[in-house]
Amino acid sequence: MLLFTAVPTQASKGKTQTPELAYAQFLSEKIGQNRYFQIVNIGHKNAPVLIIGKGHKEIVNSKTCFRNCKVYAFSGGQIRKMKTFKNYGGRLISLKEKNRQYYLCNGGSDYSSFYTIKKGKVITHEYFNCHSAKGADRTNQSVFKKEGKIIKNLGYLKASKYEKRRDSYKTVESAVHFVKNTDSNRQHITK
Repeated sequence: MLLFTAVPTQASKGKTQTPELAYAQFLSEKIGQNRYFQIVNIGHKNAPVLIIGKGHKEIVNSKTCFRNCKVYAFSGGQIRKMKTFKNYGGRLISLKEKNRQYYLCNGGSDYSSFYTIKKGKVITHEYFNCHSAKGADRTNQSVFKKEGKIIKNLGYLKASKYEKRRDSYKTVESAVHFVKNTDSNRQHITK
């Protein structure tokens, strides 16, 4: 099962199509003006990807933030729709870094999910604090996934191991600030 869709973009005559130019064109042609977007560097080798806010918007410190977003990556001259980054918890989407790779992050006090793209594939690192799992099997909740399939199971994480793994990602942006899909904001991303 494929988790992305290719969306063709047309390169301007005489111009090399950069991800930012492709995203600006895509936003102008395919996304409504009442939607909110941002460009974040979570793609392969921290390439820029386009995220579109989804669901209820929240205003925090005069910034528009979301808990969910659609994700688009530019590859091979096309914009590809990737797996949606859904509301995995009570926190706003933030940006984290580990080993020079950037991730979208969401979660709650006992659950954290980190989302990135490597070589056109969605990779998630999902951690669950098993301190309250008495009598329940939570061994399959702390996992690494590639395109939704478990590639590594971390097993049961007691609180200290959960916190160590969660805290190994450093905060780059505590809440990603989304901007409205206006001509001015689209022009700003291409500078």
